[in-house]
Amino acid sequence: MEEIKIMEKPEWVSWDDIHELLLAAHKKNIEKGIVMKYVQLPGEEIRKKIGDEGMCWVALCGDKLVGTHSVSFFVGKSWWNKGEKVAHGCFTGILQEYQGIGILEEMYKKFNEYIRNKGVYITEGNTAEDNRIMRKILEKRGHKTVSFYAPPSNHYNVRTVNWLNGCPFSDKYIERRFKIAKILTKMQYKKGMIERNYIFSRILGRIKMMLDIQ
Repeated sequence: MEEIKIMEKPEWVSWDDIHELLLAAHKKNIEKGIVMKYVQLPGEEIRKKIGDEGMCWVALCGDKLVGTHSVSFFVGKSWWNKGEKVAHGCFTGILQEYQGIGILEEMYKKFNEYIRNKGVYITEGNTAEDNRIMRKILEKRGHKTVSFYAPPSNHYNVRTVNWLNGCPFSDKYIERRFKIAKILTKMQYKKGMIERNYIFSRILGRIKMMLDIQ
């Protein structure tokens, strides 16, 4: 195997190449019926989601694209990040035959260096509730599962957070808030963000807003 090089996305790697890589990397999840919205976005939409301040890294084996990871930024509005600038890890994928050799860890190092240079110390990620591999990876990175929500895909999602300067909340408090979010979300929506009852859904939505659950 040629040496793996990890770098900022060069011009000759197109956003459509990133899209195709993500589809290939998440093939098993797709075959299991886990339809992840971000994985299926076309290249131009990926570029827009990452934004001008964000960054995309790629892993190359020779000229072959074998992995990618990106970051975008936003200002938080939820109980765990309100008013803080947050780095959102996104569009992550490694081809199966290149997994387990440290590529993702090296991209995470570049991710952390990049956001620290921008003075950002909260990172977030989200993935399907049933995507156990990614959840274990995020947990290994120090992420704590803070919320539960229904995206317009055919599954529920969990949101995870890593405070690089130390978590300001106790594990018990985070676990309690997560359980509340999970209960309210499942009462409000079926998988696919399908409302169980319009009026009941509006009431639950207001409750979630009051609790800063988003």
